[in-house]
Amino acid sequence: MNFFLPSAIVFLGIVLVGADKIPIHDCGSKLAKITSIDVQPCPTIPCPFKKGSTANVTVEFEASASFTSAESSVHGILGGIPVRFPLKVKDACNNMKCPIKSGDKVLYKNSVAVRKEYPTIGVVVKWEIVTGKDEVLCFTVPVKILS
Repeated sequence: MNFFLPSAIVFLGIVLVGADKIPIHDCGSKLAKITSIDVQPCPTIPCPFKKGSTANVTVEFEASASFTSAESSVHGILGGIPVRFPLKVKDACNNMKCPIKSGDKVLYKNSVAVRKEYPTIGVVVKWEIVTGKDEVLCFTVPVKILS
């Protein structure tokens, strides 16, 4: 067995985690293909989100359909039940350039407040962008809310 290949794979994994690029877990994107997700802060999985801070997300995706408007939503999944994390602005076009045409490469940036009143708990965060009844993109990331 070649020692170099496993070492290179481990090194690549460390580089991706160290750069805060997270593994993509697509949870049903229909109108886009996610190419990368960057969550800050997220040096490890689950992402440690400190109460009273802000979590930032940058998503690069390629649209597979055209749309002129979209909304963002963020939920924490607790025991299978989605609990909404409020966003300052739900209009996703404030966080990316709209209108979007099929084939466009899009950069979406947004943030969510990690409120002090949130419980200290592990949660799966589900982030979605929707247009009408169609889901543009959806991804999940495991998070640990810390004091």
